[in-house]
Amino acid sequence: MLEVGGGIPAAFAARWMAGYGAEVVRVETDGPLGPLSADEAVYLLAGKRRTAVDGWADVADLAGFADIVIEDQAPGTLDVAALRAARPELCVVSVTPFGQSGPYAGYAVTNGVAFAMGGIMSLTGDIERTPLLTGGSAAFYLGGINAFTAALMAYYGRLVHGEGDWVDLSLQECAAGMVELYVPGTAYGQPVQLRTGNHVRAVWGIYPCIDGWAGAFCLERQIRGLFAAMDRPDLAADARMNDPVQRATPELDEELTAHVYAFFAGHTKAELLDLARRHKVPIGVATTPAELLDSPVLAARGYFESVETGEGSTARVPGRPFPGLGWRPSGAVSAIGELAAVRSAWSGAGS
Repeated sequence: MLEVGGGIPAAFAARWMAGYGAEVVRVETDGPLGPLSADEAVYLLAGKRRTAVDGWADVADLAGFADIVIEDQAPGTLDVAALRAARPELCVVSVTPFGQSGPYAGYAVTNGVAFAMGGIMSLTGDIERTPLLTGGSAAFYLGGINAFTAALMAYYGRLVHGEGDWVDLSLQECAAGMVELYVPGTAYGQPVQLRTGNHVRAVWGIYPCIDGWAGAFCLERQIRGLFAAMDRPDLAADARMNDPVQRATPELDEELTAHVYAFFAGHTKAELLDLARRHKVPIGVATTPAELLDSPVLAARGYFESVETGEGSTARVPGRPFPGLGWRPSGAVSAIGELAAVRSAWSGAGS
């Protein structure tokens, strides 16, 4: 697999491809989605072979030996149509801010712009304040997840019917696919959904607890389980609280919210998770990075792995995204090698 690498989307997709067994060569370019930070490079480049090129003709030459190409260059930078005309079996996934064509095709974006233009920011933050941007580079990584899936599906199609494909992914459309019912509903005449911050309603919100934050996210069938976890038989016996229409009124929702606040405030995150399991209630907790690193669940899944950084040290990074299937630990971040060596290996003239 050839990664025409610039920013996070192509690098993240190829990182998972390498983990699941693909031989990945990354061509180092100055892509339009920004350079990788030092920490991002340790995580995203591990397990790949890297090479520099003198021009796009060298990239096209390497693509002539690849099964899959994932790239996040500006539209038209790589002549994909010519590559596939020469080799119809080639699978190409292109990730750009707004797709290969259209009025915004030539626009550049930051992660924040991609996040906002995809509509996700319409859901984040309190209505009376500015919208919030989630941590990290969520929009870019979302594009990478979609690119990984698209590459697998395109290659599977090639195995089935012998021909590859060119998948044109837009970061904006990838983000728009994450907003569930909130934005698409307006296309069917529903009113615009306003931002509600951490609290949609009493049984669907985030609350402070003894050692951090946790939240309940109950569907109607789970309400009585929540009352049982709260040890509130009086609420379970209250006809008003068991009527979804009455419970949704502002007055009753405010009353129930006070009860839920008191429940969360009296428990730790571990206690809340235990109650959730026993009463089959969807309760989640806000976990810090340090807690994630020490998580016994992630340890049992073998989620984290060590990467040699090339500086005589190692870094602990996320590994396989889900259990099952074979996963190849990435090992180390390699130095940038010579193009001739890669071409010789891929052409079958060397090893």
